[in-house]
Amino acid sequence: MFMGQSPKIMTIKRMMREIAKTNENALIIGEIGTGRKHIAKEIHRRSRQKNKPFVILNCSAVGDMITDADLYGEKIEGARGVERKIGLLEQAKQGILYLENVNELQPEYQQQFVNILKEKKFRKSEEHTFVAVDFRVFAATSDERIAKSDGFRQDFLSLLNTFTISIPPLRQRKQDIPFLFNHFLEKYCQEFSREIPPVPAELFESLMEYEWSGNVFELKNAVKNLVLMSPEGKLSIEYLPFEIKKHPFEFLEGRDLPEAVSEVEKYIIKKSLRRFAGNQTKAARVLNVSEAALRYKMKKYGLSRKAF
Repeated sequence: MFMGQSPKIMTIKRMMREIAKTNENALIIGEIGTGRKHIAKEIHRRSRQKNKPFVILNCSAVGDMITDADLYGEKIEGARGVERKIGLLEQAKQGILYLENVNELQPEYQQQFVNILKEKKFRKSEEHTFVAVDFRVFAATSDERIAKSDGFRQDFLSLLNTFTISIPPLRQRKQDIPFLFNHFLEKYCQEFSREIPPVPAELFESLMEYEWSGNVFELKNAVKNLVLMSPEGKLSIEYLPFEIKKHPFEFLEGRDLPEAVSEVEKYIIKKSLRRFAGNQTKAARVLNVSEAALRYKMKKYGLSRKAF
């Protein structure tokens, strides 16, 4: 299930419902962990092909781990005579062929797929018979610049992107984090027979501040880790599997106001001087103070021009 309640995710869900009503191909763009495969499977579940196969082809392995025989099938001589190995393309008959990491498909295979999708047929390996192509193609990539890539055939792209779904990373839809967190918390508490514990405010603050480079997949694993590692009845940020960023002013805790103001002022002056390699004129201009005022502050805080 593809989850979220942010405006962008609701738009994507509407697109999924409409795409499912057609027989067209689709291109799904999103970072790793954003749920590209979940979207493809959800469209398949709602489509006319729902009772037909959903075949996954990892394009980064084609030509290496995945051979032509794997794609197109082959005849094999066995103990019971000659048998046919059904290739992945034929397995997808009347269903969905899901091209994972389509941007990593080698140029020679891009050409083959262009021919197959245009001619609506392909030839079985080392045979003279053809198989009609009657499957839909859902292609997925993490490369949002695929349309401008020199290494990707534009005629192939045009056959794939009748519809295009662009999934925003989790860090751009943080309003979905509480919803997703609660879903995964309930899921793993049920799975591991735990009571659902209260969630400390500081834990939610940490979840909202984190950048989530691994997206929903990373959040899912983080919640699982919390449930397994935290003592029963209590969740703790101690068991989050990532480093918590400290608030930039946390070092001022316990200082009186004049001392705190001086520390902040000293930090900003040092940063400006470092930016301009000690050039006081440029630093003063950026700080919107006179050079005389800047020199006074530098003397006050013991900042030497030579240090920058």
